[in-house]
Amino acid sequence: MKHRSKKLKFQDLFDVFKCVQGGKRVKRSRAKDGSISTVPIIEVSDLSEAIVLAGCLEWLRARNIVADRNNVGSGQIGESGFYSYGIKHGGDIIGLLPNGRHFELECKRGRGGRLSDGQQKRMRKVTDSNGYYFVIHGVEELEPFFRGLL
Repeated sequence: MKHRSKKLKFQDLFDVFKCVQGGKRVKRSRAKDGSISTVPIIEVSDLSEAIVLAGCLEWLRARNIVADRNNVGSGQIGESGFYSYGIKHGGDIIGLLPNGRHFELECKRGRGGRLSDGQQKRMRKVTDSNGYYFVIHGVEELEPFFRGLL
């Protein structure tokens, strides 16, 4: 497991303080690695992440929205060295809306998943730059997110 930052340690201590002060059972608001859980905003089918991703790409193509799959990885290529590709912690789908605004979709399985600390930082970076970053659990969630954007 990776080393926890001072900030995360202090957040945990503050959570403990608030729980003890309120007479509640002590419970972490985040996992030890800084990830947070995600749940669908509307009722969706419980499908795997791969099926959700394929459905989202199909939905976007049907509406003529520019979107591409963001594959991320690394490895040894020949004898020349170690290479990495893709945007680390970027969304599974990266695209451009008709009005020119950038968006990223992070696909999770239907019943929910976890958003890592790096993905949370990427989400803040994209939204602070006037882009959109959505966590999607099913194709049914795309319609509410894109309703006012198209």
